[in-house]
Amino acid sequence: MKFNTSFIRSCYLHSFFLGIEQRYAITPHTLSIPQSLIDEPMSLIPFSELSRWIEQIEVLTQDENMMVKIADYLCFSKLDIPGINFLGGPDLAMSVRRINYAISSFHSGASYYVIQSGKIIKWCYRNPYAFDKQKSHDSLRVAIFIFNALRHFLGQDYQPLQIHISGPVTNKLETEALFGCNVIWNAAQTELWIDTQALVMQSIQPQPEQKKLSLSIAELEQYLDMPQPHDTPKVLFEMVNYSRYYGLPSVDRVAELFNTSRQQLQRGLQKHGFNFNNLSGYILSNQAIKYMLENKSIEEITSLLGYANKQSFSKAFKRSRNSTPQQYLESIKSS
Repeated sequence: MKFNTSFIRSCYLHSFFLGIEQRYAITPHTLSIPQSLIDEPMSLIPFSELSRWIEQIEVLTQDENMMVKIADYLCFSKLDIPGINFLGGPDLAMSVRRINYAISSFHSGASYYVIQSGKIIKWCYRNPYAFDKQKSHDSLRVAIFIFNALRHFLGQDYQPLQIHISGPVTNKLETEALFGCNVIWNAAQTELWIDTQALVMQSIQPQPEQKKLSLSIAELEQYLDMPQPHDTPKVLFEMVNYSRYYGLPSVDRVAELFNTSRQQLQRGLQKHGFNFNNLSGYILSNQAIKYMLENKSIEEITSLLGYANKQSFSKAFKRSRNSTPQQYLESIKSS
């Protein structure tokens, strides 16, 4: 089997969940999403999980056009991401480049880019990991983010020339009323068409560029540590790591996340030289060390990793690191 998966960071979904809660009173808890997953802004979520949650939300709300209803929340300025201001460039052109390059640290497997056709600039988004009706929701989500970025620079009355949505029609009239232009559905990719003159006709004062990077080394490493879909060891690592938010990782749970059977997952692991128990033990101990570096207590780490008690955690940690958590923590403090 192929371990080919896209991931999206929790912080990139913050404004989406906020909008859904404010508009429909549906919280992550309603969707059985662990609070610990939401509390860790840099946690990686399989894109298939986001699609599943959106499907649940549509059923609960009976509203296929939910993205349009929460458009005011789908804005890069509302993302609570330390050290990064997507709209902080001195002009629209700079922010377009910033968004297209930076977003790869928050959403793997998808492409954000610009192409020019004559006097038209097309701001594009392509995601091969969204399927069927979920393509409409995902395409609208990103199109609204980009639309709000354009209005940030060009004024609240700005209307694109045309918009392409890569999925079936949800509510054409309501969607076109939001964007103020014609919307093409079932397109090959998401596209917002902009007149080239828009790049030199900004309605806001240029913003001073931030000269110093306000990121710690640890934060920078997290941004750079984004698994690419075809990086099998990293994809396996992050899928097992994601599953631990729901309790101790199991073969069945991870197989379900990969949409495959237990037997196929085990054969795939063996093919790549992995043993699930050893892989899981290494990942959990590695995450435990990260938590130690964040000054979390052994009791808190035990709970966050899904162990029943400190004794179980200590035994598992010692098998992977040849020392107890307490001994490892003391060695960190003394170094």
